[in-house]
Amino acid sequence: MQKLIFKNSGPIDNFITWIERFKGDISANSLVIEIDPVKEMFISKTYAGDHSLVRYSQISFKDANLQVTSKKLSIEGQSDAELSERVFIGIYAILPKFIEVLKTLATSKSFDLTVNYGFADVKGKQMLCAESVCFKSKSLKMKVPGSSIEVINLIPMPDDIFFNKVWVAPDPVSITLSADLIKNIISISDIFAVSDKTKNFMEFYTKTEDVDGVETKVIYCKDPVNESYDYLIGPTTEPTELQKDFRIKVYRYKFLLAVSNAIDETTMTVSSSATSRLLIDLKGGDTKTIIAGIKD
Repeated sequence: MQKLIFKNSGPIDNFITWIERFKGDISANSLVIEIDPVKEMFISKTYAGDHSLVRYSQISFKDANLQVTSKKLSIEGQSDAELSERVFIGIYAILPKFIEVLKTLATSKSFDLTVNYGFADVKGKQMLCAESVCFKSKSLKMKVPGSSIEVINLIPMPDDIFFNKVWVAPDPVSITLSADLIKNIISISDIFAVSDKTKNFMEFYTKTEDVDGVETKVIYCKDPVNESYDYLIGPTTEPTELQKDFRIKVYRYKFLLAVSNAIDETTMTVSSSATSRLLIDLKGGDTKTIIAGIKD
């Protein structure tokens, strides 16, 4: 068994907040964390059971305040060998408990986080998977078992597949959403929302309007079923003459999940030629969420 050892270099609040982005309905509290020792990043890609919502997020070791103290490999005759492949931590249905462990250790001024890992067969492919994640401070030791990635049923999606086939929007139309604008969309759509979340929908669409004497492409959000609201969000970011009109319907609760961590400007993008998905990009580009559109 190999070990990848981290030591906190300060408060790990950012790391905890990053993991909390996956808590709840967006992941069913199951998660695979990818540790990239070369890029020095924690990465995760998760999706709803029906794949209608996909989230990608990353945080650097530096921003997480977790410094690698040892990534040496125990290989006979290779004393200088270092880890260069990604290590995968499987967390099955206990993500809230994993977060509580982190919060408990975060009260310590100094602690070690050790990932014990080895090769495991995942759908016929050998991958480096965590057998356990151990925490140790001056006064406390805690251990979280690693879960089989196959059991979790979250086989990690390669980065190139995500960025070249999933996070795509041909002929894109985008708009920048401020935190206040997101709050308005949520509160307006909530007025007539019913308790059954699968019966609440939102429709985003574009049309050309005269804005201060200039023909401008703008985006609206409406209730497509009961027509209880029709809210002008604002102008798109691309030149009007380059855009086609689009119309896309999504579940309201999935939009809320996608923007739940938006504390600043967020970019929403839709393909005007293939309106099958809504792309939500939180400021900084470290968290991206795709919502599948609903076919009528």
